Amino acid sequence: MPTPTERGATSPSQPTPQSIPQPETVTPLSDPEDLRRLAADSTLLSMEAGQRLVQEAKESAAAQEYEPAVSKLQQSREIFNQLSNFHQQLYTSFTGIDNRIANSHRTLAAETAQMRDEASYELALVHSAQNKADLAVPLLIQIVGSQQPTRELGRQAYQLLGEIGFVEIIQEPSSSDPDAAPDAAPEEPSTVAQQTGLLSMEAANRLMEEARQSASAEEYEQAVSKLQRSREIFNQLSNFYQQLFTSFAGIDNATAETHRNLAAETAEMRDLATYELALVHRVQNQPALAVPLLIQIIRSQQPTRELGKKAYEQLWELGFVDSPYPGGGQNSSGVQ
Repeated sequence: MPTPTERGATSPSQPTPQSIPQPETVTPLSDPEDLRRLAADSTLLSMEAGQRLVQEAKESAAAQEYEPAVSKLQQSREIFNQLSNFHQQLYTSFTGIDNRIANSHRTLAAETAQMRDEASYELALVHSAQNKADLAVPLLIQIVGSQQPTRELGRQAYQLLGEIGFVEIIQEPSSSDPDAAPDAAPEEPSTVAQQTGLLSMEAANRLMEEARQSASAEEYEQAVSKLQRSREIFNQLSNFYQQLFTSFAGIDNATAETHRNLAAETAEMRDLATYELALVHRVQNQPALAVPLLIQIIRSQQPTRELGKKAYEQLWELGFVDSPYPGGGQNSSGVQ
């Protein structure tokens, strides 16, 4: 215990009456249950408040009042997420000390996490109704990762990803008629590209092509803007497919492998967009912007792959490194 001197008191002598903390006068509650009920009913940080916001959001969405629905669902999932984190922390604190209390908070953490995911799903539905797939997709991938594809909400989230067009879901023949051919859907791929909007490989590739045209016309600022957006999209896609791979690994290995391949493909396209962006910065005589991008490519691709070699060669031509890649020679063919 710190002494009065350690607390900054001027004298170690007996404390004066003024220095002795006086007990506060506490008025006893007529009903001890009143405080608990008041907290549950009135505070925003409660399951009741979160559920009320979800219900209000559903009513707004039914009336096609999407903006209020979005706002309420965002608030509700934030509340549920906070509650889940708090109960998880209490579970950790009581584990090994009072397992009854610990298990109670563990149950509450799981319950509020479930509510958070349900609110996220409702929010994704609203974004889908708004034709904002780029906002719905991240939410749905979070749900699949949280719930796992084996649980009902996880399956629903993945199914909605298919309806939006972010993933391709192959319907297997019915077990009652194993020889039945699946329904043909030749128009589905084109619908997919349209529904996913800016968050698609088609959109990112289109931005890259427009950037090349701008660079050819020496409109470098436009080229930079389009290439930055393109690599951002490719990077998002790669991360999303990697998360789906992780979610399906050990559950559905064929689906997991599909998403792993897509993650690798979009990462490759991200590095290509990064390389072209570095070339534009070099033409602009901005090596300070080009060098970090080239180093990122080498780290991602490794120096043994073609794009990694080209990135290193650019570093040599810029004078950032002292020698060319062994066996690479002086090759400036990467400059367009």
